[in-house]
Amino acid sequence: MRVSKLTGAPQDQTQARSSNSSSEDAVRNASVEDEVKNTVVKRLDGIKNRDEATVRALIDEQYNKFDDWPPFGRQDGTKALENEFGAFKVLSNYSYELKDFEANVFGDTAVATFTIHYQGQIRNRPFDVTSRVTSVLKKQDSGWKVVHEHFSRFPETTRQQYMAPRRMMQP
Repeated sequence: MRVSKLTGAPQDQTQARSSNSSSEDAVRNASVEDEVKNTVVKRLDGIKNRDEATVRALIDEQYNKFDDWPPFGRQDGTKALENEFGAFKVLSNYSYELKDFEANVFGDTAVATFTIHYQGQIRNRPFDVTSRVTSVLKKQDSGWKVVHEHFSRFPETTRQQYMAPRRMMQP
């Protein structure tokens, strides 16, 4: 038994270890969540910078995707990347903003959810989109890789409400 410094009450050593372990786990999980977020951001920056090598380096060999642009069906990795890289040729003035990022990590698997507001031009035609995104990632020796992505656009009226500053959305 160990005496707690705060209360002077006896404390079981296994509880003390568990408490310290929980703190260490929280720090470890925070850094793992940061790794996952960094992978997601690197992927999006790769798109922004039209950098095929960066995008490819962050994609798992079993990658597939549901996009918020046609085609809306599930695309295998080859087709999804072909569509993305084709868009690079006609994409300009692209920018994005992530909101409400959260990563849940389960060992070597992570599920990241967030919203993205992105805008730019394709073939000199402007676009302005807000979508919900779920990304599934797998930890590999070389780092986190994206296995699956699902993008789903907000309806226009909901998008305008959602992107409003939080204080305006509160009742």
